[in-house]
Amino acid sequence: MFGYIRPRKGDLLVKDSEYYTAVYCGLCRYGGKHISHFTRWLLNYDFVLLALLRISLSEEKTEVCKDFCPYHLKKRACAHAEKSYAFVCSAFGILTYGKLLDDIKDEKGPKRFFKILLKPLFKHIKNRSDGFEGLGAIIESGLERGAECEKERVSSPDEAAESFAFMMGEIASYGFEGDKKRIASQCGYHIGRFVYLADAFDDVFDDEKSGNYNPLLLKYGGSKEVYEHKDAVCETLFDSLNAFSNSYALVCGAEFSAEDRIIFNVTELGGRDAVKRICERKDEK
Repeated sequence: MFGYIRPRKGDLLVKDSEYYTAVYCGLCRYGGKHISHFTRWLLNYDFVLLALLRISLSEEKTEVCKDFCPYHLKKRACAHAEKSYAFVCSAFGILTYGKLLDDIKDEKGPKRFFKILLKPLFKHIKNRSDGFEGLGAIIESGLERGAECEKERVSSPDEAAESFAFMMGEIASYGFEGDKKRIASQCGYHIGRFVYLADAFDDVFDDEKSGNYNPLLLKYGGSKEVYEHKDAVCETLFDSLNAFSNSYALVCGAEFSAEDRIIFNVTELGGRDAVKRICERKDEK
């Protein structure tokens, strides 16, 4: 599910690159232990950013130690931040189930049948994830609003992205108060908007062939027209990344923490790299 938000590791300090990997491994390990081993295969980079954001805003102290990884058959550095991981893994599990239900409605043929077979497994993951009061309702409401936009064939990309962006703002700010809640909400909103529109931009050719809903196709009239307006699409994606960075900067002190440096790298460099990769795929097609 998505996975567009990743760092440009070549521009990270070595210690920050190692810490990012340790957070990824720690999140993977926590999800496998407390939710389901299958979450290890489903985890993507977007939720690592959410974990880093939660760790930073909650000021949770992380501890990096060597833990055995059953998939690499050796010990690997894992960053332990159990409170943040518990929340992020729960959000991930509930969202993953919701995405599966959405795919079942959209897919046809063997793909749909295969995902129907997976439904009991994903429902088990969702049930194991439902440990934070109100979180499931936030996600369900956001997905329902998105489904309504799809049903109504909303042609405005901004309007179509609003439900997912608002939901991500609610998820990111869950449990925070005051300024931190407002900042987390803005960060979640803008990264959610970026992810939704980046996914729509990435899928224009496939969605045109399958007939699946895509607001960019409805706005511009077809995949060729979307490609012709790719500069405008990229500009609105970069606007979301800039808005995220401006919001997050409000909580940064005089000296950047490891989380600060990684988060800015992910949004300022990694996010732009993701857009570049999408454009390159469009150039090939």
